[in-house]
Amino acid sequence: MGPVGWILVVVLVVAGAVVWLMLRYPGGWRYAFSAEYAEQRRDLDAARGKLRVLQREAGRERDMARSDVEAAERAHHDRVNQAQAHLAWLRAPGRGVLRSSLGDSLRLYDHALEVTVDGRTVEYPLHEVSVRDEYSRKAGHVYVALPTGRQQMVTVSLEETPEAEAEVRKFVVEVFNAAADAKVSKAERQALVPQAEAELRNAIADTDDQEQARRRLAEVVARQKSDARIPGARRELDAARDRWQQLTGRRPE
Repeated sequence: MGPVGWILVVVLVVAGAVVWLMLRYPGGWRYAFSAEYAEQRRDLDAARGKLRVLQREAGRERDMARSDVEAAERAHHDRVNQAQAHLAWLRAPGRGVLRSSLGDSLRLYDHALEVTVDGRTVEYPLHEVSVRDEYSRKAGHVYVALPTGRQQMVTVSLEETPEAEAEVRKFVVEVFNAAADAKVSKAERQALVPQAEAELRNAIADTDDQEQARRRLAEVVARQKSDARIPGARRELDAARDRWQQLTGRRPE
């Protein structure tokens, strides 16, 4: 920015300050700027400042009380959500993390076995399936007993690598053991459901912190309504405006 630009900026800033002061102290140039009326300007500023400070303090107090209410509500909401999520997990933990796989046809998760046959993928609860394996010279066959009582067969070629049969056997053992563990895990989870349901009911019913925070907010609002300081400061400001109006013929905001 060149010198002319900077000069223009300074002029605009000064002009803005002048306009602001003329609006703040209406009635004419001399009332806004002359040292003769400095005491009257201070009188008006003191009344304005006193009311502003009291209003700011009251606003901060109300804001803090409202923040306490919001924090208590969030804490209650979070506790209920956590209890709901825990109960939902006990009832249906989902498939969990992928633990092992056999080609693109079988994937073993913490709580589920995913089977893909003829391009169709279905996920079964691990505690409801069982597996067995058979082998021919060129292929390994994994039979999955489904919760419906039916079976699906997944065939794995044994010609690709020398270790293919060992990989199939290892996967079948992993599924067998994981299914056994899943049965135990399901029973343990089911045993915890009544306790989790009780915890959820308690979380929903426990609104003491919210109620206390709301009572504090109501007390703050009620006390501020009965506080005579702000109405008194408004009256003092009105009186200062009256004096300024009597002096200048113009009433300030």
